[in-house]
Amino acid sequence: MGAKASKPAQSATRKFPTRAPGSAVPPPPSRAPPATASRPQASFTKDDAITADGMDPHSIPDPNPNQDAAFSSRLRQMGVATPNPTLSNSSTARPFPQQPGPGRPPHPNSRPDPSYPAAPGNNAMLGALEARRRLQERAQAEAEVPGSAREFLDVGTLRQVLNLRARGTPAGEIEARLRLKGGVVGRLGKPGIVVPLNGA
Repeated sequence: MGAKASKPAQSATRKFPTRAPGSAVPPPPSRAPPATASRPQASFTKDDAITADGMDPHSIPDPNPNQDAAFSSRLRQMGVATPNPTLSNSSTARPFPQQPGPGRPPHPNSRPDPSYPAAPGNNAMLGALEARRRLQERAQAEAEVPGSAREFLDVGTLRQVLNLRARGTPAGEIEARLRLKGGVVGRLGKPGIVVPLNGA
């Protein structure tokens, strides 16, 4: 396809190697080995770089020439800024106001501040976490005293209670047989509300 002029590779003459195969390539001219780098010698005089490196960074003058020195000193006098409260529930700019409690009368001018989160006693999530922590402590204390009547049940004991109750065993007999405190079975609700799963 196309004219013969568009195919220069067919008309180009072939060039053959000028040296015989196996003859060695002449080595490049040898260079003198580089001089070993001399180690820097210790100087017993201080130059500006050494002096600047050893200075306290807070004593170095401010590199901003446009900044007023009087302004900088006033900022240093003012100290660290205290954050302003926001309407965010996570704001902790100041501690919670003192809540009235036993032996602590309410402050005459105290009223709830809506810009701060609720005190732990008024926060439902914190109250639930605190109740869980107290129950966990009671369960651990009960587990440390073997042989006493139990109030907290593990899954296996709870399953036994539910199976016995489903068979019609009275609550008092279940509590005596499984060494439970009085009223534990009654707190599960009426029979039929909480039932064991079959096959589990």
